[in-house]
Amino acid sequence: MHCIASYTRALVFGGAFMLLASTVSAAEIGKTLEEVIALAKKEGTVQVANSWRGRMLKEVAKGFEARYGLTFKQTYVGGISSRERILSEAVAGLVEYDVVNVSGELRPQYIKAEVIVPVGWGTLFPEVNPMLIDPKGYFIAAGISRYAIIYNTNTVAAADVPKTWEDCLDPKWKRKVAIYTRPRTFTGLWPGWGETRSLDFHRKLRANDPIWTADQTGTAAKIAQGEYALSCGLPYHTYLNIKRRDKTAPIAFAYPTELPLQIGEAFAIMKGAKNPNAAILFAGFLASKEGQKSYKHFGRSNPFVEGTVANEQVAAAKSKLIFGGWDFAGAKEGAAAKKIVEAWGFPKGK
Repeated sequence: MHCIASYTRALVFGGAFMLLASTVSAAEIGKTLEEVIALAKKEGTVQVANSWRGRMLKEVAKGFEARYGLTFKQTYVGGISSRERILSEAVAGLVEYDVVNVSGELRPQYIKAEVIVPVGWGTLFPEVNPMLIDPKGYFIAAGISRYAIIYNTNTVAAADVPKTWEDCLDPKWKRKVAIYTRPRTFTGLWPGWGETRSLDFHRKLRANDPIWTADQTGTAAKIAQGEYALSCGLPYHTYLNIKRRDKTAPIAFAYPTELPLQIGEAFAIMKGAKNPNAAILFAGFLASKEGQKSYKHFGRSNPFVEGTVANEQVAAAKSKLIFGGWDFAGAKEGAAAKKIVEAWGFPKGK
């Protein structure tokens, strides 16, 4: 399937760039927050590559300008292929953006290709939870994705909604449960489950003949339309996207007993960025408690930040959180993803 091909291609994408160096010159970056702010004031509008829409954009713009007196412009980029393009262009010396939200599968390749720069995030923004900062300094996480069950409330009774992931294997869901084939839900569970339990689950899932889907938002839309009964493993922000379009849509988001979390938005400063200091302030603002207020409109607020929508919902659900963090992200997640899609019966790289 196309999305699996894109996913597995991304895992090895960086090999072609191992020894290539960017020819762009680096702008001065401040060593202290005071220096960063002073330099940022001399720079222009932050150029951002990300996928926000609507109210989220307006709220972030309002908060960022109120905090630092600075502005940003987002170029909408979605999916892995767009980040692959940004990577290949940067290797060739073409740097269009100051800060990029880098897809999880591509983060190791961005580092290897030397197109992003490490930042002392923890020193500059000591109030940010350390678990949101890449130990190597290349990324700072702002959006956290949480994956659970989305179902049609007209066709699935509340009592029948899966309470555990194993409930999705019930024969009553044969050819009724949709599974999105970019397996971030299940690589999210891998650090808590381990390989044996994970692969046993996925072989049984394949045997239950699910509906394989290649479009995350499209899958949720078909659930709302009643074409699919439910999906085991879609993120909250996808559910919210459907409800934002139609508040009356007959879909609901249900938390299972184990809740996988993934770093959904990890921002990096591009090497050769024209406005690197302003970009640093932008990314740091997003990860702060103040910046997280806007994320309620996007569905990726941070459960590790007190007072966020995610923090409150997760506390109410009382689910066991499974979070691999930076240690699992990258190569380990990539290896797990390959094993999962192979257990589903898809040939490697197809």
